[in-house]
Amino acid sequence: MTRVKICGLMNNKDTEICVNAGVHVVGFVTEYPVPVPWNLTREQTARLVEQVPPFVGTCVVTGGSVHKVMEIAKAVRPDIIQLHYRETLEEITAIAGCMKAMGIRTVKALRVDENGRCDFEIPDPAEAVKKLEETGISAIVADSYTSTMPGGTGIPIKLDTYRLIRAETSLPVILAGGINPSNVAGIIGDAAPYAVDVLTGVENKPGQKDAAKIDELMRLCSHHRR
Repeated sequence: MTRVKICGLMNNKDTEICVNAGVHVVGFVTEYPVPVPWNLTREQTARLVEQVPPFVGTCVVTGGSVHKVMEIAKAVRPDIIQLHYRETLEEITAIAGCMKAMGIRTVKALRVDENGRCDFEIPDPAEAVKKLEETGISAIVADSYTSTMPGGTGIPIKLDTYRLIRAETSLPVILAGGINPSNVAGIIGDAAPYAVDVLTGVENKPGQKDAAKIDELMRLCSHHRR
């Protein structure tokens, strides 16, 4: 089945809903550099991660300096660190190396606007992904981006852009942006992503997940193979 990460979890109840539904990776936005509705402190995230059972992956979504990311990783000890801000290639390389030494995988979000340009030091997604492949990260998240929302936009990324990114790298490319139960089957059929990363598409409101939507998303992902 298509792998699923549910992000923006903020409490034990919603985390347990995801675990019981068979979600592969649970994500926690932690000390993100700009205000977003799902932000937790590293202490809050650490308490939630402690409750996640074995064989369910944990992911901290954050951004910023090498030192800051390292300190969050030490405090939380997730399986994955997802860099989702404006980290430079130099910072990404340093973070990925530090995380590898700690037994943590690093994922980098490549955020693309409606014009197909990246919010990154290399604006061309095809060129950006080639350079990212050299940093030591384990996967790329192709996500949508607007000037007002760095993530959780609810806006789909163009599937042609996703295919372009995927064609330029041997790394797994996770698809994010505007995915929900009503469109996930079509997206999987059209783009066959390695995995999908869902936030607003399974919420009733920011920070409150909908169990029925998560169950339906997982049902659809299990019936549509890559």
